[in-house]
Amino acid sequence: MTKPFNWKRHIAVAFCFILLFWVGDALIDAVILRRAPFLDQLSAPNAYELWMRTFYASLLGVFFASLSVLCERSRRVETALRHSDDLSSMFLASSRDAICVVRTDDYTIANCNGVFLAKYALAEAEAVGRSFPELITRYGLSEQVMSQLSRCVCTATAVSSEVSYHTEDGGSHYEEISIHPIGDLQQGIQTVLYAARDITSRRSSQEQLEESEARYRAIFENTGTAMAIVLPDGTLQTVNRGFEDATGLSREELEGKKLWTEFLGSCDSDGIAAAPLVDEPATPRRSFEVQLVDRNGAVRTMVGNWAPIEGTEQAVLSLVDISAHKEVEEALRESRATLAVAQRIARLGNWDWDLTTDTLIWSDEMFRIHDVDPANFTPSHELVLLAVHPDDREMVIRSVNDAIYNRKSYQMDYRVMLASGAVRTLSARGEVTYDAQGKPLHMLGTAQDITWRIEAEQALRNSEEKFSKAFHASPDSIVITRAEDGTYIDVNEAFQEITGYRREEVIGRTSTDLQLWADHDARMVMLKLLNEHSHVRNLDVRFRVKSGEIRELLWSADVIEYQGEACLIAISRDVTDQRQMERELLESDARLYMKHEELKNVFHQMEGIRREWEEIMDCISDMFILSDQYGKIRRFNRAVETFTGKAHRDIVGRDCLSFLEEHGLKGHLAAPGIELLHKETGKWFVLKRHAFPTAEVDGTTREVVIINDTTNIGRRPEEVGVHEAAPVQVSAVR
Repeated sequence: MTKPFNWKRHIAVAFCFILLFWVGDALIDAVILRRAPFLDQLSAPNAYELWMRTFYASLLGVFFASLSVLCERSRRVETALRHSDDLSSMFLASSRDAICVVRTDDYTIANCNGVFLAKYALAEAEAVGRSFPELITRYGLSEQVMSQLSRCVCTATAVSSEVSYHTEDGGSHYEEISIHPIGDLQQGIQTVLYAARDITSRRSSQEQLEESEARYRAIFENTGTAMAIVLPDGTLQTVNRGFEDATGLSREELEGKKLWTEFLGSCDSDGIAAAPLVDEPATPRRSFEVQLVDRNGAVRTMVGNWAPIEGTEQAVLSLVDISAHKEVEEALRESRATLAVAQRIARLGNWDWDLTTDTLIWSDEMFRIHDVDPANFTPSHELVLLAVHPDDREMVIRSVNDAIYNRKSYQMDYRVMLASGAVRTLSARGEVTYDAQGKPLHMLGTAQDITWRIEAEQALRNSEEKFSKAFHASPDSIVITRAEDGTYIDVNEAFQEITGYRREEVIGRTSTDLQLWADHDARMVMLKLLNEHSHVRNLDVRFRVKSGEIRELLWSADVIEYQGEACLIAISRDVTDQRQMERELLESDARLYMKHEELKNVFHQMEGIRREWEEIMDCISDMFILSDQYGKIRRFNRAVETFTGKAHRDIVGRDCLSFLEEHGLKGHLAAPGIELLHKETGKWFVLKRHAFPTAEVDGTTREVVIINDTTNIGRRPEEVGVHEAAPVQVSAVR
């Protein structure tokens, strides 16, 4: 900032010179000219001398004061010039841009900073006087930069541009070039200031940003998920193609025009309200499940994710269609229910023991087998071992450990003791799964209640008589065949009833001779299982009986010693009717599904008809109100809302008669069919009431109220208050 002139000092200098001239002139007159003594000239000068001295002293004072001002201004200019040179030197030294001053007459460098010297690998002595075009030719910028420099000199205006060139390492280098004129057109542009700023990092960041935005846009558009950027009030700011496909609307119809909550049918209990009752924007949870309704009314189940954008008031909404997953889950639930029924019928349960967390999961049949309540009992491996019979506990522990550590699946029969004291025998199978490192993860297995079979076998071993009674009285088919050649040794009555063969027709023959096996592959599977495990459990087979009919059996077999030789005892249960019932159940489910689809199509058709009638009624200017059997307003057309000035939610459910009286139609209710003046609006209305011809179940009836506006039908005197109304045709009721 420039300091103001010190005028007091200049006035003091002028006064000093005036006083000095006065005393000097008096001294000259006294000493040299001897006109009068010095003191007399000072104390009593004559008028002429006083005027002359004052005049010349004043001229001298003005001269020296002016000279003092000129000297101060000169010092100020020199100081400002030195200050400007210092600032320029500091600017050139501290600037990170490559700066040089170029003469316009020969385009040589007059001055430059260290960045410029470092860029072109020059010493300061080498740079001054060096040709500027020669230097910039190294990077192939001569034509581009020199054209800008000429433009700056010709127009005396600063110019700037961005240039790029390839470096020695093959990369690209970007610079922002600025050329500023020093001087003006009147004085002539003798020099220009050239500044080159390295913007390679900025351009790289900009390119990376553009590339990142391109990747984001590609992900946003092609992710396969319905995504949108939502403003704080719920307006859709940006949507992708997935959101267009989900809603059935184009991007132009959605962005900035629709609220995302307009497409919601319903939400899960922890989600947001589909239609908020207040004007505040809805704020959903981070994850939620919704029903999305597109423009055609189709409803799909979607999983939504809500993520606020940090630093803004916007948020990202993504919706994933899980309708197919829902259908799969429903099918899985039905499958599990069917499996539970099958397990209950076969008295076969399954379990899953998580070895990493020591958690045991039972199926419902396992709880029934052990006779415990699932609500009050949590299964664990320790409790299972405690329930095992003490005589079988060591075998169970050894088999389980052998399966875990030696990777052997096990199959064994053991006894369990119930809380009631009863003992049951279970046939158990189990195997272990491992991870990639060989660490055991889960042990999976099944357990079937075979108490009845074990008891039968025990009875056979204890007493031939008891065996014979159990053998012949068993409701299941039991046969004993010779293990060597498969010859039938004995069959029970159930076998005879199922197959139709008499005992005499079977004994001494084989199943191959009788052609009992309808599926030879099932027979080969049975033989393979017998060879591997010495028994077969609950194998589904098909037998061809004597009449040629195919019967479905649940077949089990064991190798036993009977009458001193190795034999095979086979027990089979006729499950033909059960399998037939299962098939019929499946067919019934299919027919029920088809009926459901037919009813759903009829419902959609009726719903479309209802919407068409509602749209027609909203186009009619007359008012229509439908009240239910309790006199409450059930439906009405848009003319009622226009007449009353109330919204739909403020009208529906109101008492019809009191609502009409509230809006000045009490006289019209008292005189239906009569044209009366409505004082509030100055219009003429005719009110009619019609009861539905069909009564409800409780004997009550619904009613339609029709209010016709007859104001514009003919001209009438103002004094006439009551007229008979012309008949009005009723076309529909909302």
